[in-house]
Amino acid sequence: MSELVLVVEPERPIGGERLDALTQGLGDDLRMVPRVQVTSVAAAGVGQGSKSAQAWELGMLAVGGFFSATTMRAIAQIAIAYAERTAARSIRIRRGDTELVITGSTRIDDPTLVAGLARLVETSSPSGPALSSSSGEAPAIPPVTPQPRSGGAGA
Repeated sequence: MSELVLVVEPERPIGGERLDALTQGLGDDLRMVPRVQVTSVAAAGVGQGSKSAQAWELGMLAVGGFFSATTMRAIAQIAIAYAERTAARSIRIRRGDTELVITGSTRIDDPTLVAGLARLVETSSPSGPALSSSSGEAPAIPPVTPQPRSGGAGA
């Protein structure tokens, strides 16, 4: 089983409780993807001695499972919709040294996103299939229609 780390990066500085709520909301959305397990993680040693250590710890999720191209597209689709409708500036998806940054304006058919997803799939499974934007695979979940942002402090 492979594991990804997702990091929620807020648009503006927010308190730990609010960041935790944003992160948990993303986790709840990701739990809709079949055969994926989502947990909060602590980033030991990241930014120790600074305020950012708590933000990294609170803003991180571990997503485990067997990642196919369809699963990775579903995760990306959820991250895009989530970043667009909340106070998240971006969501970083990491697997080892491979990282992909998703924002609310990222398009699911963007060749850069497709290539980044393919690298993550290949990293998570040595013989994993490459992604193709015209693969014909149906998404694991129905498309998420982004909700307009509310005014004020975020989601």
